[in-house]
Amino acid sequence: MSELKKIFTEAGVEEEQLRSIVSLLKENPMGALLAIQQLQLPEEVMQKIMSVAMSDPASVEELAKEMGLTEEDVESIKTQLNPNQEAQGTQETQE
Repeated sequence: MSELKKIFTEAGVEEEQLRSIVSLLKENPMGALLAIQQLQLPEEVMQKIMSVAMSDPASVEELAKEMGLTEEDVESIKTQLNPNQEAQGTQETQE
């Protein structure tokens, strides 16, 4: 179980709610953040979630895979979370 999923599960977030939030990441990361805030989790839980997500972006990818998203969806999330990643890859290819 990924660290993020463990935090959400321990906070009592249902898997369907978590799946919905992860799906939102594909199109609208800010919408996913808003959905997390609407769960009204304790502040220390929110801080833990944000800390893990910011310090270890791969943890978000791992959570998405655990929630059954396709590899294409996971790539979409990575692009949404780091829009410069694609541009950097293109730039490195050109050099």
